[in-house]
Amino acid sequence: MIARPLYALLATLALGACAHTSATPAAATVTETSAMRSSSESAVPPAGSEPSGPIRTAEDALTRMLALIQAIDGLDDLTPDYLQSKMGVPVTRAAADPKRYGASAPLTSEWGYSFGMDQTPTAGRWFEFTFIPAQAGASPSMTEICGIDFDTFTKKLENIGFVRQRNMVEDGRWMSDFFSRPGMRVEVFPRGEADAPQERVEHHCVEWIYIR
Repeated sequence: MIARPLYALLATLALGACAHTSATPAAATVTETSAMRSSSESAVPPAGSEPSGPIRTAEDALTRMLALIQAIDGLDDLTPDYLQSKMGVPVTRAAADPKRYGASAPLTSEWGYSFGMDQTPTAGRWFEFTFIPAQAGASPSMTEICGIDFDTFTKKLENIGFVRQRNMVEDGRWMSDFFSRPGMRVEVFPRGEADAPQERVEHHCVEWIYIR
């Protein structure tokens, strides 16, 4: 798993995100796959459209993320005001560092979401969006937040001009997929829908989106 410092940021903002830590990942190798295009895929909302009201479902959250990704040229566009206008929820700055800001809220009894901009001296600056369990340490099924699953979300990224690369770690495990276009890279991390049965283990949902 990947270290996720945004959890610490959201904790300092007191926005209700449940923090948990994970280890630094092994070095990864990247294997490129072909970008897929399909006119049958439902369209991403127009880049100029604004959301109405707060995020109420996981599908709503991921739809807003797709529109945001399509509209920006890079991290410099992701100001607090811009995030608030595109995501439709209040964005709060960290008191100790105004360059760090984000938002977090519950979605269901078992899941919430968080997003924001973070930075460290060594890792630089990044934006991330993640679904988080409502209870720290819990690992609930993702069924209720998997209406837009990993395959659907990532194909939409390809449809708006990103090129996919699969990210495999040293022991051969699949970690994530990278999506690149000039000046921007998005990384999307999958997670199995549930621990059982096997078809739900193999059905991947979106857990985490990382933009550099």
